[in-house]
Amino acid sequence: MNAGEILTLLFFAMTAIVGLLALLVFLAAVMPRVTARSKMAIIESPRRAFFVGLANYIFVGGISLLLLNAGDILAVLGAVFFAVLFTVTMLGLAGVALHTGERLAELRRMELSPFKQMVWGTLTVELAMVMFPVFGWVVVAPAVMMTAFGAAVVAWRNRKMDIGE
Repeated sequence: MNAGEILTLLFFAMTAIVGLLALLVFLAAVMPRVTARSKMAIIESPRRAFFVGLANYIFVGGISLLLLNAGDILAVLGAVFFAVLFTVTMLGLAGVALHTGERLAELRRMELSPFKQMVWGTLTVELAMVMFPVFGWVVVAPAVMMTAFGAAVVAWRNRKMDIGE
């Protein structure tokens, strides 16, 4: 691996980190109630959120993979299923990042603005998923993504959830 390839890889990694940060902050700003309900689903029942996410990832992800390999028309449907899976996961991940940021502020006994909480929470979640080779990639990232998806689904099903406004 030469210096150019290393710089390209670093640039890609930094772009991905900043892009995900921007996406999650955007989702929290544009859909604050959805983000808050996802956060409450994680606080109230993290195991339920994880297992709902696991079941849905297996079911929807499996169908999506089968359809992606089935043919041209069905591949489009598989891509749509995958896009829905990704979108719902990102909505839940905004709640995970918000909860993580609030917990970090509590641990440091600091008053942080909701924006700073979201930024610190997102960076912490991203780094936990990416920066620990093998463990972060194989254990932390899938667990966080499945929990995020499950939290978004639980929040969607419980639209009257008290979000403490």
